[in-house]
Amino acid sequence: MNRIDFISTEHYNVFKRLVRQLTDPGAVGNEYFSALYVIAGNERVRDVFLPYIDLEAGRIRTATIIDNHSFEKPTLVLVKLVIHLYNNKEWVLPAELITLPELDYQLAMQAITLCRDQQFDEIVIPTEEET
Repeated sequence: MNRIDFISTEHYNVFKRLVRQLTDPGAVGNEYFSALYVIAGNERVRDVFLPYIDLEAGRIRTATIIDNHSFEKPTLVLVKLVIHLYNNKEWVLPAELITLPELDYQLAMQAITLCRDQQFDEIVIPTEEET
């Protein structure tokens, strides 16, 4: 079995807050939850995506996100990853993922794992002292 690792207690709390706004959590797939995982874990990505998300319906409007913003490279990689995980409308190369700062890399790898249809038997939320 796998486990879900959050990068901080704040990451977990933001993720939980976003997910709780869903009207019908069973109506969205792993793709939405994996996208929210990245959005909750990176403040820059969250600032970009929140205006494009219908949190109640569990939908993200991705068509114009990249065109409407300018990004630093690590943020662009994560934005493209969120879009790819959600609806496959962007591509992220392995070389782009490898160059991410360590926390962003961990965030990306966990989100990819979440997107796969697997069972998770443990949720790990680091304490404030661990982050």
